[in-house]
Amino acid sequence: EKEQTEDFWVQPGRFPSAWRFCQMPAMTQEQELHIMQQMFGRVPLSVTEVVRVTHMLRESTDATLQSLAASLTTRQLLRATRRAVTYPGQSAHAVVQQACLAKFLPPLARQALETVLQRSGIRPADESSSGATTIEMSDDTVTIGNTTAVRNKASVASKVPDILFYNIPQHVSLLERLLQDFLMGEHLLLVGNQGVGKNKMADRLLQLLNLPREYIQLHRDTTVQSLTLQATVREGVVVYEDSPLVLAVRSGHVLVVDEADKAPTHVTCILKTLVESGEMILSDGRRIVPASDPRALASVANIIPLHLQFRMIVLANRPGFPFLGNDFFGALGDLFSCHAVDNPSEESEKTLLSQYGPDVSSETISRLVSAFAKLRGLADQGLVAYPYSTREAVSIVRHLQAYPTDSLVDTVSNVFDFDSYSQDLRDTLLQVLAQHGIDISSAADRKRKEHLQLTVERTSGLDVSGPKHGKVDEKG
Repeated sequence: EKEQTEDFWVQPGRFPSAWRFCQMPAMTQEQELHIMQQMFGRVPLSVTEVVRVTHMLRESTDATLQSLAASLTTRQLLRATRRAVTYPGQSAHAVVQQACLAKFLPPLARQALETVLQRSGIRPADESSSGATTIEMSDDTVTIGNTTAVRNKASVASKVPDILFYNIPQHVSLLERLLQDFLMGEHLLLVGNQGVGKNKMADRLLQLLNLPREYIQLHRDTTVQSLTLQATVREGVVVYEDSPLVLAVRSGHVLVVDEADKAPTHVTCILKTLVESGEMILSDGRRIVPASDPRALASVANIIPLHLQFRMIVLANRPGFPFLGNDFFGALGDLFSCHAVDNPSEESEKTLLSQYGPDVSSETISRLVSAFAKLRGLADQGLVAYPYSTREAVSIVRHLQAYPTDSLVDTVSNVFDFDSYSQDLRDTLLQVLAQHGIDISSAADRKRKEHLQLTVERTSGLDVSGPKHGKVDEKG
């Protein structure tokens, strides 16, 4: 160990003498407000309150509050100011909650943040009546709430998402905020639990704007090379082609990066320079540069100009248990306009499920929504590991719509069968569902006892009297 330490060149005694050390002091509250004033002409009152709270968090000696201040960087404050000037109406409380993704903070940190906001006189505003509720679309424009955008015309129709989407107030309001950030030139980061509709929201936004999409899904084995190049077998030969990321950069399409929390952080961090400065070095030696770069204007070899319409939408699960992904928000969230995607409220979820199952009784839908709301509350308290999402509720209603003769008990039991292997979780589920008139205990016991017979009717191969005998390789 002593020899390794002596050979290691970055040592306390050697490092300071190798470079000139310069410390960048943190900006004061007055300096940040001055920059905002110079950039945007005025600083809205809501942003002034956010800046004041930010410096309270930075100057605190509490470690929890200091960790919250890391989400309120100067870049985030400038983004909030630009948004407040361009699209006024968002309260200071909502700005802080969005920047910190307070919905997914640990209970202690969330309570500490709320305490600081209350002491500063910043309280939640009643935004339920002011949220967008309608979407109007024509051949040329789309209007979500009070925000209007021009639809793209020259697009690759096969790459524009075409999905089934039912409008509910909560989702329409989120779509308006996404549209506003998109129009301001921001890259978007959608964070939420599995099954809450992150992909649906991204695809619906692109569908409304008629924008082509390039899609890439990350996983734990994703490498830097696979992020920029993809292997394809063509005529029996493995060739390497540009990945969806490079294709989107070249053509100006929107790149949707799914499951961003699954890839190692050192892989996803290569997106930092692309988002921050428009530059990126590919694994084959090529370089992506801004369109205004002299090398791009001169058409230098191995230089890829970044298309002016290129945009990125990143989807990630919440960090920590039970999804156990990396903290993409903590590593790169500062570079994106971040939005928390949550399950709909009970009223919005009832509206959504009634559209998926128009023939399913409202009483059945109400019982399902109440039961799922209770389970999600238990997940927030840490009593249930998995936060049951709208995806499971939708699957139940769609099944009841397609097979109306099936009982609600059997259908719900099919969704929760896997969880019945854990006795503690099974008891909790049975108790919660029974409280809302869905007793699946009898169905679970019946499934253990009954024997199912599967009969396959076939029409092919009936003329064959025996097994086929292949050719014999006498040399083998």
